[in-house]
Amino acid sequence: MIVRTNIGIFGKVNAGKSTLMNLLTQQITSIVDPTFGTTTDIKISLMEIHTLGPLKLFDTAGINEKSSLGIKKRNKTIECLKKCDLVLLVIDPNSSFEENFEIINLSQKHNKSLLLIFNNFKDKKNPKITNEILYPQISLDLSNNEAKNKLIDFILKTYNPIKKEQKLFPHLKKDDIVFLNIPMDEETPEKRLLRPQAFVQEHLIRRFISTFAYRMDLKKARSLDKKISTPEFLRFQKQLKILKKHFFFKLLITDSQAIDIVHKWTLDENNKPIIDITTFSVIMANEKSDLSTFIQGIEAFKTLKENDKILIAEACNHNRIKEDIGTYQIPLKLNNYFGRGKIQIDHAFGRDFTSYNLNDYKLIIHCGGCMLDKQSMQARIKDLEESNIPITNYGIILAYLSSQEAFARVIKPFI
Repeated sequence: MIVRTNIGIFGKVNAGKSTLMNLLTQQITSIVDPTFGTTTDIKISLMEIHTLGPLKLFDTAGINEKSSLGIKKRNKTIECLKKCDLVLLVIDPNSSFEENFEIINLSQKHNKSLLLIFNNFKDKKNPKITNEILYPQISLDLSNNEAKNKLIDFILKTYNPIKKEQKLFPHLKKDDIVFLNIPMDEETPEKRLLRPQAFVQEHLIRRFISTFAYRMDLKKARSLDKKISTPEFLRFQKQLKILKKHFFFKLLITDSQAIDIVHKWTLDENNKPIIDITTFSVIMANEKSDLSTFIQGIEAFKTLKENDKILIAEACNHNRIKEDIGTYQIPLKLNNYFGRGKIQIDHAFGRDFTSYNLNDYKLIIHCGGCMLDKQSMQARIKDLEESNIPITNYGIILAYLSSQEAFARVIKPFI
């Protein structure tokens, strides 16, 4: 998963936002037309600026349309701003500067870096730019291709990205061994690993940490027929026995839906753990935000009472079949825990999160967020924090529902 800097282009209608987008991408990424409100939805483009690295550019709709459609555009634009690292505010110097205060105030509220770009319109008399503005500013004719290099130089000189590099499992060293338990079911895509699995394996291999990829047969492992489950248990133990001979065997990572089995099968005869374990989903939660936020969600889970509502949120929209983890497995375990129908369970799919009345819910149970960038996940969490709505994660809740001991084990590698 490529980590990108999110740059959003904001401003009034017809200020030149789409012209700026096309200037940076050097192609017709966004339609440019003098018609009021031409940009009706957010345009996204991927590119790279040397020294700044990979970028995701957002061309947003103007925020000053008064129609019902304009209000919808405005709301979506504000949600986009929350996900951006850098806000480029395009200003028509021929209009009232006060009309740009909303974007400036929102940028301040959400701690976004802000640069002001005055569009020096060709064939228009543009007033002199004031020096009283506190934010870095530049005046350019955005329709002139020669403005591109000046704009990029301005961004590089004035924008200082905060990059907090977070190493996955910093305690692991070169030549350590990590066991990856990857059960596959009907929803597993052909010819590729899931994104969290591929992310973890690639990250470890780059650090010369060896990975042992293993496929557990979950149906056999969970079978009540000992003739079916015992061979699967022995098969798993055989692999563990081989790895345990090596001093460098340090960690086992499993798919969250197998935590109930993996927890039991990695205890010795005295019920003591033989190896540290965690899950891919917990890893993704830690990558996207502070894991403590999701752990605190378990405290809220403990206080749930009859008729409380839970929202199970997934950032992706795949074809859900059979025993899907979000629509089948977690609801089943919640009903077993509280009693069928005692807790109301709703679902949110895809990247549209704010259209749900979040205040109706006592807890959000979120997927690992592998289809969201870090900025988008953190924007979701901030919205929930401002509404005092707790959030936890698939991997964490599944471990807790398995047992408090399993829960303690999956978060231990991050504490």
